[in-house]
Amino acid sequence: MKLRVTTQPETQTFYGHGKLLITGEYFVLDGALALALPTRLGQSLRVTELHSSESILYWVALNSKKQAWLNLTFDTTTFSCINSKDEVAQRLSTILQQTRKLNPEFLAHHKDIAVETHLEFPNEWGLGSSSTLIHCISKWAGIDGYELLKNTIGGSGYDVACADAKGAIIYQLEAGKPKTVAYNWLPPFKDKIYFAYTGNKQLSSEAIKYYKAHLNDKTEGVASLSQITETILKCTSISEFEELIREHENIIGAQLKQIKVGDTIFADYWGTVKSLGAWGGDFVMMTNEKTEAELKEYLKQKNISIAFSWDEIILNSNTN
Repeated sequence: MKLRVTTQPETQTFYGHGKLLITGEYFVLDGALALALPTRLGQSLRVTELHSSESILYWVALNSKKQAWLNLTFDTTTFSCINSKDEVAQRLSTILQQTRKLNPEFLAHHKDIAVETHLEFPNEWGLGSSSTLIHCISKWAGIDGYELLKNTIGGSGYDVACADAKGAIIYQLEAGKPKTVAYNWLPPFKDKIYFAYTGNKQLSSEAIKYYKAHLNDKTEGVASLSQITETILKCTSISEFEELIREHENIIGAQLKQIKVGDTIFADYWGTVKSLGAWGGDFVMMTNEKTEAELKEYLKQKNISIAFSWDEIILNSNTN
């Protein structure tokens, strides 16, 4: 009897953290200094090289409940999707095609590949399902994640920077080029900061379109928000922090002629509330000097059931 020798398929795994933009929303696109935090939750991408060689890429995406919400097949010669023409399939096809343009050797060996992604937070949370994917694919292909972002979904790139970060970052576009600095931002009042999901999903692309269409001169906003970011980094008291984020909200509201979240559903809240990212949806940051139980009871009355303390959601392992 002959022994059959088998080899284990080669597998690679990549991971990107989600993100929360604390300061500089919108204006980060035009050079404002921004403070951003990576989250404990993110997305993984596992690549397995199969023994067959028909130039096929099998792509399965799992949600936070480990249920497959995407099951696609691509021809790796063109990265056209074989089994679907819906919007998500076309978007992923474009990302893969642009990846090939940045690295002509990407999946050019004709071997079949199986990819499985796992998103650790619900798709609708807005913590970076797209940016973590861009990050993971760029690491897999050995290309610049910022270039891949620029050539596909667009944006400032702070979210791609967060995907690779181990803690808080200061992010800025200088002459259109991303600059990221790790910063150990652990305010002494972090136990009084909470993050709540409002349940109103916002499309970043639409928010950016609004910003660009309604604001021609962004110089004042960039300067003011950059100054607030620098001051927040040195802030040591919750009262000063609250004053700074109220000022931040006032600037964004005045510039974009939009109503602050603290003047709408949270108008009766005892602390300070700040929108994170695109206004009107996704996550808000809340200061709370009462008990956590009191905060959650208040949120329950607003039909908001998802809230995290700092330590529950924020990743922190930087040192200055």
